[in-house]
Amino acid sequence: MSRLGIIAEYNPFHNGHKYLLDEAMNRTGAESSIALMSGNFLQRGNPALADKYSRAQAAVIGGVDIVFELPVIYATGSAKDFANGAVYILEKSGAVNYLAFGVEDDEIGLFSEIADILVEEPEEYKSNLNRYLEKGLTFPLASEKAIKKILGDQISDIIEKPNNILAISYIASLKRFNSKIMPVLIKRSDTGYHSTKIKDNLCSAKAIRNALINGQDISSLVPPKSMEPYEEFTKKSIPDVSWLSPFLASRIIYDRNLPEEISGFSKVMDMNPELLHRLRKAPLPITYVELIDYLKTKNLTMTRVSRVLLHLILGIINEDRIMAKQNGYADYLNLLALNADSSSVIKEISSNSDLEIISKKSAYNPERELGKRLWQLDKLSTDLYNQMIYQASKIRLKSELSCSVRIIKK
Repeated sequence: MSRLGIIAEYNPFHNGHKYLLDEAMNRTGAESSIALMSGNFLQRGNPALADKYSRAQAAVIGGVDIVFELPVIYATGSAKDFANGAVYILEKSGAVNYLAFGVEDDEIGLFSEIADILVEEPEEYKSNLNRYLEKGLTFPLASEKAIKKILGDQISDIIEKPNNILAISYIASLKRFNSKIMPVLIKRSDTGYHSTKIKDNLCSAKAIRNALINGQDISSLVPPKSMEPYEEFTKKSIPDVSWLSPFLASRIIYDRNLPEEISGFSKVMDMNPELLHRLRKAPLPITYVELIDYLKTKNLTMTRVSRVLLHLILGIINEDRIMAKQNGYADYLNLLALNADSSSVIKEISSNSDLEIISKKSAYNPERELGKRLWQLDKLSTDLYNQMIYQASKIRLKSELSCSVRIIKK
């Protein structure tokens, strides 16, 4: 039996996601689909539109068979961390034959060439990369310029587009782990990742979120009934990164009043000296949005700053990434939702994979340090999200240990 894997945020699940799923299933002949979905916080460092169980339920209603959670350490990581963690987990599950993802350009040959450079890091790439880094460029921009030096400026239009960048990261991860999973590139039919335009009932998740904020009807942009799990959230304010202000402020105030040698700032994942210096000098009191605006520079993007601030709140440190890489990235698959007809697939994964499937949350008791730490961070991120949502909109969500898998009968 062949299965399709998808790595996603589903924020929210919309017609574009449905198109990718259906197109990939038809193209591969896969008999079922497994999504590895970001939890309550996303790769850009912002909170999700709705909690992870509601979003997973919406995806299953929309046609996905099984949804597992991508641990927060990867879900809120850089493109490389995001891809490495997700791809390795899918590989380790032993249940996925194909990995489908959306791209702006269907250029598998060129994507593979770029991925080879990222994996093999030839001397020409490394020397140019270091030269651009010494000039103060961010790592993504320095890497992009180093690749152009090898393949030529004609690839500029390819490697500057968000979905292409992520696609190249996935392909690089598949190569890095010698994975047998086959990549399946699906060209996007909407107007792009960052676009707010609507084309033939297809648009980006960003466009849908903007429409919700403006009180517009989005029923034509999502599969039937897929927005029902979101209703409690969309009737009230849409979650925003600014809702994290009090949590961030308390953490900064505490750490900045510690001696520098025992402050936790420098250990935070993805922190660098420039950001560390600016963070220690930031004026207080300050809101989350004001702090991001203060910290970002030409070398520190808003996304990078947002991720680091979220890592600061959650206590995710560089040592966590090192331990994960050295110990196989994950020990478990946290099951969020599934099609009732897919229970046999769950049993098969349980029998054949080293990853333990967490279905009854309160009963999970990880043995290895990696499992303990990742589960601690996933539970912590749920508690943070729940508290944030409650303070802003009075929606009371269950703790991780009290949550139940959403089972959808088709």
